[in-house]
Amino acid sequence: MKQQIQKISGAKDLPDEWNLLAENYFQKREFLIYTEKYNPCAQRYYCLFEHDKLLAAAIMYSLRLDLFTYLRIKSPLKMNIAGIPCSVSSSGIFGSREHKEQLKDFIFSNEKGLVLFLNLDEKPLQETNATGKTLPTILLKNTFKSWEEYLFHLRSDYRRRLQKITKTGSGNELIKTGCSVFDEEMYRQYLQVYSKSTAKLEKLSFSFFTNLPPEFQLVACRKNGKTIGWNILLQSDRSLFFFLGGIDYQQNAENQTYLKLLTNIVAEGISQGVEFIDLGQTAEIPKMRLGGQPQTKYMEARHSNFLFHRLLKFSEKSLEYKKQISNHHVMKEINL
Repeated sequence: MKQQIQKISGAKDLPDEWNLLAENYFQKREFLIYTEKYNPCAQRYYCLFEHDKLLAAAIMYSLRLDLFTYLRIKSPLKMNIAGIPCSVSSSGIFGSREHKEQLKDFIFSNEKGLVLFLNLDEKPLQETNATGKTLPTILLKNTFKSWEEYLFHLRSDYRRRLQKITKTGSGNELIKTGCSVFDEEMYRQYLQVYSKSTAKLEKLSFSFFTNLPPEFQLVACRKNGKTIGWNILLQSDRSLFFFLGGIDYQQNAENQTYLKLLTNIVAEGISQGVEFIDLGQTAEIPKMRLGGQPQTKYMEARHSNFLFHRLLKFSEKSLEYKKQISNHHVMKEINL
């Protein structure tokens, strides 16, 4: 086998085959070019070719983050991360499993310092590396032709809860626009959510939101002409993705803003006829109460310094996400 691994410093120079191998919009060249412009963090890319055919690819970037973020312990450390540089649940490495493992080994050997692979879909094979679970993605498989059909299949207690949410704050309105209308108040609400997060990655800039491509849709919840919460959605490849959001927490309890916006994501996915509704990571319980199912995600880390790596391996249980999630039997007749 004639294999070659190539490191590429800019997304504009990625090979044409990159998009064919990518599994979703966030891994594709056009969006990666966007993140380089509006969230620069030393992005670089790796391609594994065999007989000139691209078989695996990886997206890398560097940030200073807290190593023990799930324990809420200040532990800043520069990390070289394989992932999407905008806090989404997609993996930063894709291709066939065999070739992904080969590419991972190469990256671990050639990147200096701490190397972290986030949101892996398969449990890591290398027992010598520090491994563990990270935040699960909550995915709802859409088999419904209408909102009414969805409600019909909900068990009665979940249906009543949902109807109560939709009635709360009945004077509120949801307004759908492009992201160019994103304003400073919305950005402050994003920062509120970011500050409360137990899994902080990059803090995105105001310009990142206002310049998002036209594929992204902004849904704002407004009360008396004032935005009290919002989220951004993306419909792509037979899926609807929750991307990012913000909340005015002072208004949230009275208006059930977060739950109203979350419910709207499901309604949008059903009306658009997508196959999957990706509700993202965090807030697992309310998302599962809508019928979403957790998809386990893994992380894998190695440090190029032997002593640091020994410490990393010893501490791996403190690095992973440990929250136990109970099953929610939401649907009365079908198993999602």
